[in-house]
Amino acid sequence: MNRLVIGLGFRDQATAQSIGDVLADVATKAARPDVATVLAVVEDKATHPGLLAAAQANHLSIKTVAAEALRAADARVATRSERVLRQRGVGSVCEAAALAIAGGDARLVVTRQVSADRNATAAAALSEEIAP
Repeated sequence: MNRLVIGLGFRDQATAQSIGDVLADVATKAARPDVATVLAVVEDKATHPGLLAAAQANHLSIKTVAAEALRAADARVATRSERVLRQRGVGSVCEAAALAIAGGDARLVVTRQVSADRNATAAAALSEEIAP
């Protein structure tokens, strides 16, 4: 089964509106209505009120990513932010989170998008399982 994973990265002050807007933007750009969609976030952001509200509003489940898995996916990210690299050890939190949850066969279908207020980012990875 194919799966679309939307990875999210956001600042503590991000609102549900900010997260929801960038989530909707990436979902539209990914244009994969025929596949299951989940959200991916780093473990320490999983209980953020804005995230929980945006996930509930979009009827999406949240998968958490450990810091080690995030760093392991870094070699496959397309975006390189020096600030994020210093803070999290990856070039893009949202891209790495999406790829980590989508799996080793996944590919980015939408690179990092930034919310209008610059408090949230999102990217999408598609895992395509090949039938035997």
